[in-house]
Amino acid sequence: MKWFDDDIDKEFERMRQRMERMVGSLTRPGAATLCGGTGWRPSLDLYETDDELTVLVDVAGIQPQDVDVVVESEVVRISGNRCRPLDENVSRVHHMEIDFGPFNQAIRLPVPVDPDGASSTYRDGFLVIHLPKKSRISASVSIKADK
Repeated sequence: MKWFDDDIDKEFERMRQRMERMVGSLTRPGAATLCGGTGWRPSLDLYETDDELTVLVDVAGIQPQDVDVVVESEVVRISGNRCRPLDENVSRVHHMEIDFGPFNQAIRLPVPVDPDGASSTYRDGFLVIHLPKKSRISASVSIKADK
């Protein structure tokens, strides 16, 4: 015997997902506030191939010149600012999901990369960062005995 119909089950699932998003946005470090909108982090993906790592960052609404990328051997730091495009004289907010303001995010990389070979492109609201892997992480050294 089924206690609820499928529509109610689907609605409970949607409510659960909304609650997870709300609680997640409140608990992440430096979460955005309704007043200031600071400390948010853009969503990103990290991919790996045989030759490189690729970081895909969702920077919709941010101009490329408003994003800074610093690449180190094992860390990528991304910072910038997304400005609110609407007039600040809004009298009432009925729904708010988009974060605005400055952001700063560091991503620890799973393998060392060559910072000098890094490149990035901005396309369709995504920042794509290509990070070539270091060709050698370590090398064997042969030991010769003195005679």
